Parts: sequence; structure tokens; C-alpha cells
Amino acid sequence: MARESVWEKSRCEKMKGFSELFHDLDEMIKTGERITRMVKYFEDAHEEDASWASWFLAGNRIKGVVKTGQLREWASQRSGWPVWLIDECYERVGDLAETLSLLIGGNKEAAPTSLSEVVREILLPLAHADRSEKAESLKRAWDRLRPMDLLPFHKLLTGGFRIGVSRGNLCKALAEVGQVDPAIIAQRISGDWDPGIRKFEQIVGEERPEDSWCRPFPFCLASPLQKEPETLGDLNDWWVEWKWDGIRCQFLNEENGGLLWTRGDESVGESFPELLNLSPHLPAGLAIDGEILAWGPEGMRPFSRLQKRLGRKQPGPSILKKEPVRFMAYDLLRMEGVDMRTLPFLDRRKRLQSILEELPGGFPLQLSMPVESTDWEKLAKKREESRDRGVEGLMLKRRDSVYSTGRVKGDWYKWKVDPYVADMVVVGAQLGHGKRANIYSDYTLAVLDQQGEMVTVAKAYSGLSDVELKEVDRYVRKNVTGKFGPVRSVRPGIVFEVAFEGARSSGRHKSGIALRFPRIQRWRKDKKPEEVDTLENLLGYARMGERAREDGTKTDDAGNLLLF
Repeated sequence: MARESVWEKSRCEKMKGFSELFHDLDEMIKTGERITRMVKYFEDAHEEDASWASWFLAGNRIKGVVKTGQLREWASQRSGWPVWLIDECYERVGDLAETLSLLIGGNKEAAPTSLSEVVREILLPLAHADRSEKAESLKRAWDRLRPMDLLPFHKLLTGGFRIGVSRGNLCKALAEVGQVDPAIIAQRISGDWDPGIRKFEQIVGEERPEDSWCRPFPFCLASPLQKEPETLGDLNDWWVEWKWDGIRCQFLNEENGGLLWTRGDESVGESFPELLNLSPHLPAGLAIDGEILAWGPEGMRPFSRLQKRLGRKQPGPSILKKEPVRFMAYDLLRMEGVDMRTLPFLDRRKRLQSILEELPGGFPLQLSMPVESTDWEKLAKKREESRDRGVEGLMLKRRDSVYSTGRVKGDWYKWKVDPYVADMVVVGAQLGHGKRANIYSDYTLAVLDQQGEMVTVAKAYSGLSDVELKEVDRYVRKNVTGKFGPVRSVRPGIVFEVAFEGARSSGRHKSGIALRFPRIQRWRKDKKPEEVDTLENLLGYARMGERAREDGTKTDDAGNLLLF
């Protein structure tokens, strides 16, 4: 039965609908509430507004609209406040769009304006106007927008349109509106497209034959191993492989192309075109679970190298050559269009191996090999090699396990190595964003060098409770010793235990080191600033990892990772 196109009813054609959506999403905490709110908006919105809203919420922005310096200058002229005071307000509020919205005030008597009108009549012309035209156009925009419209308008203007809605959640909302699979929505809104041309019906309309190929499966997740491995029974009942340090992903292949679908419900094929180029060489109806890894001629590279590829759409030849990647396959989910997930793991593994053996050599796709060991004690010693290999630990999978949906305890375990930890002292702080805009929640952390001087090595903003954040905020406000833009230097007095996944030498940092994923593990109220760790200790971690990669990370003729 044909589905009624509710968006054609145009029940809410004005900017009010989008502004209310923005403010509601900004205040909501629960993911389910946000998805429900988006569904309501898209069902009520005018078709053109819905297309533009989808485009903006997907992370796209209109580039080159106006420079922030010009914005502050014209906001000064409009409000009567000097630029320096606007800058002070910005540092206090922590968000330029919010600062400008509060200072401008808006026109309370203005009529609602549709999102598509704002885009067509204000934002797009601004991007191509000269300085004087931009100034006049912006003044007219401020005259026609209501107070509630100003914040979303300035967010769109500055390109900082982030309100806690991931592309994956957007896909779920649009999928609910159109009653189609979220993966199909992701495929339709990926790449470069013009929301002024593409109709909303084309985004959420009923499934077409060409949509069937891009259906991913829910990922099977491993539970952390929180007990002694010997309690799992006979090691022969388990398949063991390295826990690769990359981007978990499903490679879906069909005759008309391939799709790379991440655990975050994102399609990332645009960032890794060399992997999608494998599509013609793989059988149609195939779905493989695996990991995208940074991988050069010498073998696996650190995750930091992979980060250089993330978010790039259609990377050029230079970045493709400098930062190559590889897909490490470890499970077969679909073969010739048939669901394989209920087969035992070893059966799926054998079928996957037979498929990959047919590929010519030199392709950036390989099979994850097992880690062989005769008992748990020897396996534990091999696990200790993880850091040297650049992996996160071991994966343990029951040889007869099916590919379940979600995290099913008892079949798959991740046996990760513990993170590095170091005690660091807070030497700087900055106001947070969003709900933390008025709290000093982003911290600059330091250790001691050989002369006993404090040197900055990391920044962290996660790991403290709300109560602890407020306590640290009070300390910061009472102990500010200097001001450097939005950052306040702080008298050393608070020591945190900071966990991080690795360290590497870096010429970009004054300290000479960069830490991976630093986060606050606990507040060390029992330690004084002069008792924190040393820079030499951190550099030792970096040298150890780099030496291991130079000497130990090699590949054999089949491209499998070797050690020493």
C-alpha cells in the first residue's frame, strides 16, 4: 500500500519549526528523545526545509559565508558594545554564535521565516558577496529574525552547527519517517548533494531495487574479560587473534558497488576509496566484518596515521600514497546474498578464507590470522607483546559461536592491555561548551622536565563527576595567574592520574611528545604538584613504542604481522 507523504502537507513552513527543533535538541540528553523529536520535525516540515535540515544535521555547511572577525565588528556596530567587550563575552560564554545571539537580541515583532528562505535569501548570497554587501545583508537578516532564530542562524553562519546529533541518529530518524533501513538513508545522504535540488521524498522515499545492496548487519560486540582467562575452560575451545587498533567496519559488496559501514552507523567509503576499488574483484552479495587499519610497506602503522584520513572526502593522490590503509577481515556475515551469521565461527572463517584466497596479491585486504598458543599462561605472555605490535590486546572467540546481535556475554571477549597512566598537574583551564559553558572543565596538564620545570604534555576534559568539576572550577577561579585568550593559567595544585593509550614523539609539540586519548582517570588528592611524573618517563614510552615498530612490526610474504 502506498505510504502517505506527510511532508507534502506543509503543516509547518516557517523558521519557527527549525528553530524550535534546534533548541529542543540542544537541551535534550537522551538519544531516544532526540530521535523522536527529529521524526516529529521531519513529518511536519515543508519538503524544502526538511531537505536543508537533513543536509545541515548531516554535518554539511555552507563555506565562506563570513569571517568571524567581521562578525564581531558588525555585531559591535549593531549592539553599541566595543569589540574587546564582545571578545570578553565570547570567552565567558564559550560559543561565538551564542554570544552574538545574546548581544544582537533579534526582532521580537518579526514574522517567522522558513529555513529554506534563510538559506536562499541570506546564507547563499552572503557566500558570494563583497565586504560591504555582507555587512548590509547581515544587518537586514538581523532585522527579520526573531530572538529564538538567532542562535541557529549564527550556528549556520559560522559553520559550528553541532548539537549532539550524530549522523547515525539522523539516519535513524529519517529512516523512521520513511520506513526504510537506516543504512539506505546513510547511502542517500552521503557524498555531495544539493538540498535545493534533491527532494525530501528522494531521501526518505520507499526502498528501490538499487537500495538492497547496502544493508549492513548489527555488529557483534565483545565483552571485556574481567576474570582470569583460565576460567573460560579449555583454550582449544577458543579462537584467538589480535585486537586490531583501527576502525571497526563492515565491507558490503554488490554488483553496483561497495559500502563501508562503521559501528557508529556511518558510511566512510568516501574517505577510503582504495578499499571501495576492491568491489569489482569481490563476489556480489558479500558482507565482511573487519577493521580499517593504517598500513604502509613496513606493515601496520599507529592509529594516529589513520586519523589523518578520517573525515576527508575523496582524498587526493598525495594523501592516498602517503597514508595508505588496509582492511583486515575477520568474519563473514553474508555470502552470495545468504546470511551466514548462524553458522559456527570456524565455518564462517573457512568460507571467508576461500574467498580472499582468490584475490590477486597486493590488494589492501587480508585475513586476520590466529594467535597460536598451547595454554593460557603462554597466551598471557604473548598478550604482553601487544604494545610492541601496536595492537590493543587479544580477541577471544568461541570456535562454535554464532554472529550475535550486540554484546552477548560468553561468546566473544576482548582481553585488552591496561592503558598507560601518569600523574599530571593542572596548569591551565578553559571554559567548556554546551552545558559546561560556564564551568572550567577543559584542562591543560603538565609533568616535570629534567630541570624540575613544568612542561605541558596533554589536554583532557573527561573523567570527572559533576561534583568534582564544580570543585575544580572553584579552585581555578581562585587561582588564576594569567590569561592567554580563552585559556587561564592556573597555580599548580590539582593532580590528576591520567590514562592514555600510547605516546609518540612529535615535533609539533613543545614538549616533544603527543599522547593518544588522554583522559582523567582519578583525582589524586594525596599527591602534590612536585610529585607528578617526569617528561623523561613519557618520552621513554614513546621511544619504546617507536623502537618496537621499527624493529618488530614486519609482515611476511602473505602480509601477516610478525614480531622480531
